[in-house]
Amino acid sequence: MTLTILVHPLRFNVSGQVKNKVLLRVCLLLPLVFTSPLSWGISLSQAILQAQQQDPWLDGSQQKEYALRAQGEASDSLPNPELSFGLLNVPSDGFALDQEPMTQFKVGVKQSFTRGQSRRITRQRFQQLAAVQPFLRDDRLKQVALTVTLLWLNLYQANQEIALALQLREMLQQLIDISQANYATTFGNSRNRTTQNDVLVAQLDLAKVDDRIVEINTSKRSTQAKLCQWLAPQDGYDDKPTIAHDEVRPSLQLRACHLDETAKQHLPLFAAVPSFVEQEPISEQATLNTLQALVSQHPRAKAALQSISASEGGVKLAAAQYDPLWGVNIGYAYRQDDAFNQSRADFWSVSVSMDMPLFSRTKQDNALAAAHHQKEALRTEYRLVMREMVGQLNDLAVQYRQYQKRVAHYEEVILPNIAEQKEVSVANLSHDYGSLAQASEVLITRNEAEFERLALVVKQQKVRAKINYFLPRQSLLSSPYQENRP
Repeated sequence: MTLTILVHPLRFNVSGQVKNKVLLRVCLLLPLVFTSPLSWGISLSQAILQAQQQDPWLDGSQQKEYALRAQGEASDSLPNPELSFGLLNVPSDGFALDQEPMTQFKVGVKQSFTRGQSRRITRQRFQQLAAVQPFLRDDRLKQVALTVTLLWLNLYQANQEIALALQLREMLQQLIDISQANYATTFGNSRNRTTQNDVLVAQLDLAKVDDRIVEINTSKRSTQAKLCQWLAPQDGYDDKPTIAHDEVRPSLQLRACHLDETAKQHLPLFAAVPSFVEQEPISEQATLNTLQALVSQHPRAKAALQSISASEGGVKLAAAQYDPLWGVNIGYAYRQDDAFNQSRADFWSVSVSMDMPLFSRTKQDNALAAAHHQKEALRTEYRLVMREMVGQLNDLAVQYRQYQKRVAHYEEVILPNIAEQKEVSVANLSHDYGSLAQASEVLITRNEAEFERLALVVKQQKVRAKINYFLPRQSLLSSPYQENRP
């Protein structure tokens, strides 16, 4: 695609130096216009989906599952038969094969069998171990969605803080301009409440605001770098890399690290939280039962249960070691005719062997006890996981309700009172009834309150995202996170 830009001749009577400056600025602004963050930005739902699709941990888990299933299929097979050849009873005085009747050439085949149902039990055990990986992948998808969401909220908070700081800077600059005008027009008047010291203090506050903007920008870039670790395309995953793919890779990396315009102004709309989160609990026991029912459906809990099921296969496998080990041996012996050409009969032999675990019973007993202890250890781990997750979800529900109350208090009480003070102080300063220091203090107080309210809102949304991590979802790839479009 070719982009053609037509620039009509300038008809202003300006010098050549001014023309050069104008053209230089236009050339510098063109790349910003055609590669703006709005055209390259992605939404939160797209960022979550992209991070989940590019997570190499999921590929590793898939390979582990394939390996475990392949090991299960490999274990469900008999040992290889043993083929033997040999010359038996060869006379030492002449080494003639037809001298003695017992001289023979023997071919034998031996086949061993496993103990009891150990082959089937081993295959089922590997299949159950492999079944743990899908639950771990579901949990990983939830973790990636939560991590990206928290980083996204940090970027949103940084953008809003920059906007608030710029707003404060503009209002402080207006107050300084008003005060300087009043100071110049009413210099020496006894009614003048503005002093040169007040102007210098306000300019110092303005410099502090500029420093705060720099600090917020630094934090924002750090958060963007962390987000790029999840969204940047991974190297080494293409079977057939091409030059064209390598050429577009840098643009994809830049594209993945920008918020879209809507994300800068609006919080993402999360899935609705359960009723027990927003309402005060009526009964503590009923709340714990509800939390336990929710947490039991979490992939982490299901993975722990699946590990317990796989450990039962280990107990069965240890119990199968008490069964005997069977083997079958079939042999054929060929005898050569004697010196008088009289035929000699060949021999067939069949034998059955059995390994009786009598003297190694202590070994089997300890192996069985170890398998039982391992199973009980996994059950204990499952109870610990359930207790930890129930406690975390209950704590998050309490935090969510407290943040909700504090945000409402700021919006209904604190901010309206500060807004009234701000209007009165600015009006008094405009009519030379108030002081610049008082008006600046009110503006800074209001800005700090806005910062605190923003921090509370973001913390509440982070808690909400963490609560959604514990809630069951049909599919994590079709993420429930959407943007609140105006």
